Amino acid sequence: MEYSVVLHVKNMVCYRCVLVVEQELKKLGILEAKVQLGRIALLYTLNEQTLRSFELRLKQLGFELLIEKQEILIENIKQLIIDIVQKDSRLSTKLSYLISESLAIDYSYASKIFSERESITIEKYYIYQRIERVKEYISYGEMTLLEIASKMYYNDLSHLSKQFKSVMGVSPSQYKKEQNYNRNYIDKIIT
Repeated sequence: MEYSVVLHVKNMVCYRCVLVVEQELKKLGILEAKVQLGRIALLYTLNEQTLRSFELRLKQLGFELLIEKQEILIENIKQLIIDIVQKDSRLSTKLSYLISESLAIDYSYASKIFSERESITIEKYYIYQRIERVKEYISYGEMTLLEIASKMYYNDLSHLSKQFKSVMGVSPSQYKKEQNYNRNYIDKIIT
């Protein structure tokens, strides 16, 4: 089976998102589709009416079809970073190199487009995603801050604390003590 059409979808950040999109495709009678985070591969082009119905339903569910190449690039960068952070993966190389290699694009160009469109650098976005993951672990109350720092591959607890305080305005210890776990949706993390 050869998929000839690819649709790019914004805000697909987890496996449940994939399931929801698959269900919507089935409701439209589209049974042969390969749905992954941020993309849908189809065997054929959808007719205008079906595409508009699908697009409307996606918007109601918090997703968005992407048409413009720069939007697709930005969403691919976000998906890559979210995937790295949510899988608690250690960067074996610089983030810039990983993005460049994974997306087969010049990092300088990608960084410029991302910063212009999102008003934040790729590196800052990565840090914000990591801090959100740290907040998640703190809210569970199952690990010490040192264990969280280790799990998230911070050099040490002081590195985590400095980064956390620069983003949140309070130390991780203070955040944990206050137990006011104001977490953000990972697809909405932009200051």
